Amino acid sequence: MLFRSLLVFITYINAINYTYAESDIIIKILYPPKCAILENSKVLLCPRIMEIDVEIGDHQSKKLVNCLLLSEEDEVLAFGENYISPPSGKIYLTIREARRKIHEMKLIATAECKYTK
Repeated sequence: MLFRSLLVFITYINAINYTYAESDIIIKILYPPKCAILENSKVLLCPRIMEIDVEIGDHQSKKLVNCLLLSEEDEVLAFGENYISPPSGKIYLTIREARRKIHEMKLIATAECKYTK
């Protein structure tokens, strides 16, 4: 039940096109966790890691980019940061432990990215 709820949540995240970015940061794709089904027990296992593809535009050096995944109520669902080499790269977001146990909730989420100084 927990994993099905998590998959419903991730599906809605991918369907939403609400992304905000600072200046020239472009959020291209938000990937859901890569889940696996155990063959004997039919249990769905999902990691707490999500990926997000980011473009940072025309810069000469690596930039530290910080991204947050927010719910409608501006609650942090996932977070992560990475050094991105121009023009693009991946950031791995960690889903918060408190947000893993979502029971049949449908959430609309936004992603915000900014440069970390």
